[in-house]
Amino acid sequence: MLDVSHASDISELWEELSLKAVLPGSHEEFFNKSGSKTDHGQREFDRHYLRCQAIVRRELETFGVYMKDCSRAGMGLVSPVQLFPRERIQLWLKTERSYTLEVIRCRRLRANCYECGAIFILK
Repeated sequence: MLDVSHASDISELWEELSLKAVLPGSHEEFFNKSGSKTDHGQREFDRHYLRCQAIVRRELETFGVYMKDCSRAGMGLVSPVQLFPRERIQLWLKTERSYTLEVIRCRRLRANCYECGAIFILK
């Protein structure tokens, strides 16, 4: 597999990955959402839909995820594997920028489809 720093586009890497998340519903339903999400004051920061492919690396494993949403504090994503609370992962939305996240929650929706929430870790 190409190193993330040498790829010109995330989609180039995405195609090479053998492990990718499966969407919880249809492709159209998932990607047609955009803008702000309303939580009616239940969260500290507003969340916004962020629907795209991304790459996650944890220890020696690299796989493709779908981004769900983001806020000032963290991100939601769909992973093909179970991630564990307090686990740290590297996430690439674009090849030139990575984020370190700490997993807060993860629940299985179906095979190769885990809905996860993570917070940003400042380096």
